[in-house]
Amino acid sequence: MRFLPIAAVSAAVCLVKPILSARQHPAATPADRTKPEDDDAAAAKRGRALFQSSCGFCHGNDATGSRAPDLLRSATLNHDDHGNLLGPVIRNGRPDKGMPSFSTLKDDQIASIVAFLHYQATAALRSGDVPGDYPLAKLLIGNAEAGKEYFNGAGGCAQCHSPTGDFKGIAGKYSPIDLQQDLVYPSSKKVIVTASVTTSDGKRFEGPLANQDEFNIAINCQDGWYRSWPRDEVKVEIHDPLAAHRELTTKYSDADIHNVFAYLETLK
Repeated sequence: MRFLPIAAVSAAVCLVKPILSARQHPAATPADRTKPEDDDAAAAKRGRALFQSSCGFCHGNDATGSRAPDLLRSATLNHDDHGNLLGPVIRNGRPDKGMPSFSTLKDDQIASIVAFLHYQATAALRSGDVPGDYPLAKLLIGNAEAGKEYFNGAGGCAQCHSPTGDFKGIAGKYSPIDLQQDLVYPSSKKVIVTASVTTSDGKRFEGPLANQDEFNIAINCQDGWYRSWPRDEVKVEIHDPLAAHRELTTKYSDADIHNVFAYLETLK
């Protein structure tokens, strides 16, 4: 099994810059975005034709792999949220891996291809065509010693994790496929991103990040208030526990991933 390290790309853009320099409201959790159903049959049908004509030659008409990897087991697909990871890859390609860009595709066409891939993955799991888990033997193709060296050295993993601390017995806590996927794209569900905002008059506010885009920053402050500011009027420091993982997506190789996974599998 082969995973392609792909950097996640965020694209939150605001069209109108607010007039007020800061806004205060009682703290509230932002409304959850409506997530389209992955098995939207209509979108998947449109995406199937586009995928087969643009991507099928390498990835197979059903996305299970041919000259290029099986996409239904891709960590990128498994962690994709409505195209936030897949979209940039489809549009920009991976020239270093021999994947061309598809910059001529329109946004709605890319969205249809994404819907098709999610539909295929869901259908395969429901039908039993793809096992619920991969045997360890198929994933354990790396070198554990090389992985340990990378963990403690170039990867910088040991700066935050310890085989005798938070990673103690980790191989027994997760299935092999989940462990490898979390290695590449760790879950952010329990991670709280915080921010520190310093205004022009020197006042400092801290709290969980509520929203950010090209123009604005908003946090739920420690005093219970929701505050937001234009970004060009304040100094902002973002504290993201997963920032180091995201930086690694542009640095590590497939061999690094498999080697570290092999090392983690020794931590029973």
